[in-house]
Amino acid sequence: MKNIFSYVAIPSDNFERAFKFYFEITDGLIKRNLNIPFPMAYFVDKENNDVGHLFQLPNFKPSANGAIVYLKLTKVLNDTLAKIENAGGKIVMAKTQISPPKGYWALFHDPEGNKLALHSNG
Repeated sequence: MKNIFSYVAIPSDNFERAFKFYFEITDGLIKRNLNIPFPMAYFVDKENNDVGHLFQLPNFKPSANGAIVYLKLTKVLNDTLAKIENAGGKIVMAKTQISPPKGYWALFHDPEGNKLALHSNG
C-alpha cells in the first residue's frame, strides 16, 4: 500500500471566505461542486483528480485542536507562507527544517480557524 490515507475534508463556517483563501494558496487547484445541496469544493491535483474537499455543514466545525493535514508543495515553502498571510491566514510556526532529506514544514491557521501544515523540500 503506497499511502494509507485516502482523502481529506476541511470544514468551514464561512465557505466563501474559505474558498477564496484556498483558491489563492493552491493557485486555483480547488473547484466548486454545484451539484449538491450544501457548499462544497474539491481540491484537485495537477491531473485534475479529486484529492479532498472543503465544505460547510452545521455539525462540522473548524478546529485547531485535532488532526493536522499537511499540504504538499512542489514549490518553495516561503512563497506559500506569504500567500497564506496575504489571503487572511495566520502563520503559527515558521518554516522549520525537519531534517535534510525530509525537507521543511510550517504550521498555519486558515481564516476558519483550522490548523494545517505545509511540507516541501525547499
